[in-house]
Amino acid sequence: MKKTKPVWSSLNRWIMLLVGAGVVLSLAFTTGSGPVLAVAVVATPAPGRPTPARGNGQGTQELTQAFHHEQQVLSQQQANLGKAEALVSKIQDLISKAQAKGLDTSALSTALGTFQAQLASATGSNTAAAGILSTHNGFDSNGNVTNAAPARVTVQDARQNLQDAHNTLRQTASDLSTAVKSWEEANKDKLQNQALEKDYQNEQKWLTTQQGLLSKANDLVTKVQDLISKAQAKGLDTSALSTALTTFQSELSTAASSNATAAEILSAHNGFDGSGNVTDTVAAVQTVKDAYQSLSDAHNTLQQASNDLLAALKQWRATHELNLTPAPTAIGS
Repeated sequence: MKKTKPVWSSLNRWIMLLVGAGVVLSLAFTTGSGPVLAVAVVATPAPGRPTPARGNGQGTQELTQAFHHEQQVLSQQQANLGKAEALVSKIQDLISKAQAKGLDTSALSTALGTFQAQLASATGSNTAAAGILSTHNGFDSNGNVTNAAPARVTVQDARQNLQDAHNTLRQTASDLSTAVKSWEEANKDKLQNQALEKDYQNEQKWLTTQQGLLSKANDLVTKVQDLISKAQAKGLDTSALSTALTTFQSELSTAASSNATAAEILSAHNGFDGSGNVTDTVAAVQTVKDAYQSLSDAHNTLQQASNDLLAALKQWRATHELNLTPAPTAIGS
């Protein structure tokens, strides 16, 4: 039997996808344009303030270093833009899932639309910087200065476009993160109740399935008892098999008891109405949690007992080499 996950925590998993997206937004776009770009600002003259002319010595060296640094910043920012594009798809998927749950996603959709527009603007600035660095006026193909005046303009213009892209991306990422958190806060109660209602339905299905397995386990007891009787009639030692069957019956009783406890909990449906709709969230959480524990206890006990009995049957057959009917299959496997 395939064990059901503890779905009473499904709300947290779903919300973590949303919050996780916000975390990505707040962290993913700081590396290239935070400390890295700050270094570029030091190495590159501020817009409108040309580098003092110092011939081909230190000034030229600074321009070369600045040019290479802007290339590094460009590479990092292109990676950040790629992460942002991937995030758009994730948020769109979350919106679709939320709509399927009957949730209002208008605020989230608006925030995503704004993010996409700003992302396009940031991409445009980054593309402009890439074009400037690719043309490399004032530099040779290796980034060495060939003409200081246009080289300064190249570095200044590239830096400005990279800074514009960075500022736009960082601000729009922060805005989207805030929107995601606000939407989650506004909808968390409805999300939780929907998750609990689904959990309650799944556990009722699990209960029904497990009751069927317990019935099969009782049939297995009858079959093994019949096998023991036939073996004894042939004068074979069945003590080990009888002991294994007794242990199985004891464990079967324990599993049945746990399953009955789950049935009582679900039947009482504290926190739910008769149709399985949440009426009290706190009580509903406890109902789902307690039912899961009892169902899980029954499942684990039945599966282990079945495996142990099957192993005993195989060992007994190997010892006596009887040409009997095939050994019964394990319950719950």
